Amino acid sequence: MYLWALVYVALTYGYPVIAFMTLPKVDESVNSQAAYDAAAKAQNGALGSNLPFVFFLIPVALFVINVIIAIASKGTRRRVLLNCTRIIKYLLIPFFIAGGLLCVAFFLLMFTPVVIMVFVSPVVIGVLCVMGYVTLLGTVPLMIAYLSKSVKDGKNGKLFSLLIGILQFFFMADVIGTIICAIKERKNQ
Repeated sequence: MYLWALVYVALTYGYPVIAFMTLPKVDESVNSQAAYDAAAKAQNGALGSNLPFVFFLIPVALFVINVIIAIASKGTRRRVLLNCTRIIKYLLIPFFIAGGLLCVAFFLLMFTPVVIMVFVSPVVIGVLCVMGYVTLLGTVPLMIAYLSKSVKDGKNGKLFSLLIGILQFFFMADVIGTIICAIKERKNQ
């Protein structure tokens, strides 16, 4: 289970890098769509210029895998689920900080004299926000499984678990909720 948490973090950090590396490399002097498509097919195979977008499906796949793991975690101890959630959430803090800084940078680029940035920046910011939120959603199933087990074991109340569960869907509040659960779990020992 702990190995999965580390793989999850590695794949999360890796998918933007892989997507960027698979962008087709085309000579600046080439201005035709056909030349671009030919270069993309030569570099990325059958998917061509669509390959970088395929890598952005990785967070969706990770979310689905975490849902499956959470559902199948009936025999897993409560603390293991909490520790895996902590590993994932704590190690992804720099990822979300970098994403936030990129959003700020693209927002500021909208005010530069380069006119095209007025149109490109909102799209990039939107994509970054959606990808960040899907990544955040991928961390939720393990925490929900932990909260469910803690209620069944009588360690947390239903209202507390509901509140922490709701906080898992908001940036920064999810980490704070996880920290609160970790402190409470330590006191329950």
